[in-house]
Amino acid sequence: MNYHGGDIYRYKEEMTDFSANINPLGIPEHFSKVLLEDLSCLTRYPDRQYRKLKASIMSYLQLDQEAHVVLGNGAIEVIYKTIQALPVKRVLIACPTFSEYERAARMAGIPVQEEVLYDREGKLDGRALADLLEEKDLVILCNPNNPTGTLTSKDELLALGEMIKERRGYLVIDETFIEFTRDYPETSILDAKEENIIVIRALTKYFGMPGVRLGYGVFHQMELASEVEERMEPWHINSLADLAGQTVLHDRTYQEATRKWILEERTFFMKELEKLRDFTFLPTDSNFILVTSKTHKAEKIQEMLLGAGLLIRLPIGFKGLSDYAFRIAIKDHASNRKLLAELKKMDRS
Repeated sequence: MNYHGGDIYRYKEEMTDFSANINPLGIPEHFSKVLLEDLSCLTRYPDRQYRKLKASIMSYLQLDQEAHVVLGNGAIEVIYKTIQALPVKRVLIACPTFSEYERAARMAGIPVQEEVLYDREGKLDGRALADLLEEKDLVILCNPNNPTGTLTSKDELLALGEMIKERRGYLVIDETFIEFTRDYPETSILDAKEENIIVIRALTKYFGMPGVRLGYGVFHQMELASEVEERMEPWHINSLADLAGQTVLHDRTYQEATRKWILEERTFFMKELEKLRDFTFLPTDSNFILVTSKTHKAEKIQEMLLGAGLLIRLPIGFKGLSDYAFRIAIKDHASNRKLLAELKKMDRS
């Protein structure tokens, strides 16, 4: 069984969950109002073609009609079904990263090669990755990467995509956290429009709705998009997710509030971490930070923080991470201050 954050259900006490990197602003208020006004959506089947939902996504991303949107029950379903559909011989994964890529490849019966290709500064070693490329490879990258929080530039990704294309392979970019980046949407590779590059996103993180389970992939090859859709179950997106996607993607007030929050709290959090002597961290482009202790293993730190009702993400499941590393989400200001105060107590203790 793969290990993920967000397992607050195992604890009897109420926890502030820093292990799950979800927007702390919560469900967009506009969606709550629309839902209450349209609960009758639960009394009918969703549109099997999800026409309005796809149109909302196309509008939000400012895509032209040459792009094809494939919906999923969370980004995870799109990842699994895409890997199953691609005509590739091997899946190449740059680590440390999200463990579900490896699991999805193995479940599809495709050979997997995982290589630690993010250096100590969290930078992707593109040259080393290029040296590993073979014919009909599928390369999967998370950008910004989870758990490092670091961003690979669009130019680097386009160069990599071209090398993969020459070898008749594919590049899947998981942009689940891209909307948290400072210069979004310029940081996204969506406008590349390359047939061998697939971009996957979700409402989970940025719109603070992991329970809704709505993800999507953007394809520029119609035949491939159709192949992935053929693998989906009918009505795999429920009415609540359908309504959520049609609503929150147009909620500019929520998006502006999120931008303001992440820019302020990310800066605050990193400045405070810089003051600690026993902890180092990677400067992040996302809504979480990878921290490493100089003195205590992550499990010990988690044990100490649980007493304060705080839950962090251990390095379990991230190939290439030290036992002393842990990931913490950036939350609301009061919660962030509480966690920082507890880390300061451990500093040189």
